[in-house]
Amino acid sequence: MKYLGPLWLVLAVTWAAACGNDEDSPVSTTPDQGPFDSGQRTGNVVFSPGDVRATTQWGTDDFELNTAAVRGDTLAVTVSYSGGCRAHRFTLVAAEVFMESDPVRLDVAIAHDADGDPCEAYPTEDYHFILDPIKARYKVSYGTGTGTIVLGLARAPGGPLVYEFD
Repeated sequence: MKYLGPLWLVLAVTWAAACGNDEDSPVSTTPDQGPFDSGQRTGNVVFSPGDVRATTQWGTDDFELNTAAVRGDTLAVTVSYSGGCRAHRFTLVAAEVFMESDPVRLDVAIAHDADGDPCEAYPTEDYHFILDPIKARYKVSYGTGTGTIVLGLARAPGGPLVYEFD
């Protein structure tokens, strides 16, 4: 019984040390799929009325967008953020309507929900957003199975992102 106090202290110190280690503890999830401990993470795509950059429903926590590229039907990004102890969620928020131009444009933003994570590690992770909901909305809006959309992603390194599909 006299060793129980020191045991709890050791457990607490071990947990605190592991808090900033993103290799041993899950730091990211998709809202419906649970934590991941390595590899690529998949974020949800949602539609929102109004200015997608002003949307707060899916999170307003800060992050750095390191890279962004469209690969097939996927938006691949690399993000860095402060945290490491709790699950973080990244959501691609898309406007409900396309802006008429040639090709059409769609404003999108990435929302980050850190779940109040108090840790100060600075993980860098790859996220993939499957663009099928955007493609489906385009097909309904324009009545065609092929198209090109310029994704207006704020802070996208390297300029406009072009999403082409058959």
